[in-house]
Amino acid sequence: MKNRVMIILAATVMVAFLARSAPVAPSPTARATLRGIVTDPSGAAIPAATVIVSGAHFVQTFATDETGQYAVSGLLPGHYSVQIHSAGFAPLERSGLVLSAGYETEADAQLAIKASRQAITVTAEVD
Repeated sequence: MKNRVMIILAATVMVAFLARSAPVAPSPTARATLRGIVTDPSGAAIPAATVIVSGAHFVQTFATDETGQYAVSGLLPGHYSVQIHSAGFAPLERSGLVLSAGYETEADAQLAIKASRQAITVTAEVD
């Protein structure tokens, strides 16, 4: 009888220990989402703009959809930055974005038209 009680007690302790040390799958709400819309100075959407999202252990490149929107979900909470590039526009960087678990953070961006340099040379002949 004593051996049986000891075995049951040992089994109970072992089950309790294993239950506490078992890995726990991260909750889907422990992740964050970053989304935004990229527009030009007139407010029109810029489709196919390149969006680079980077954090402490994360760098990934995305493209805006036909409405100029992008969304990145499943990010770990923390500090992130976003770089946006599109032909004909000056690149834009937003840093210091803080993403919190279970929340969506908006990072809209309005790109400025890229300044172009043109040189005109005028020559004249003097008689």
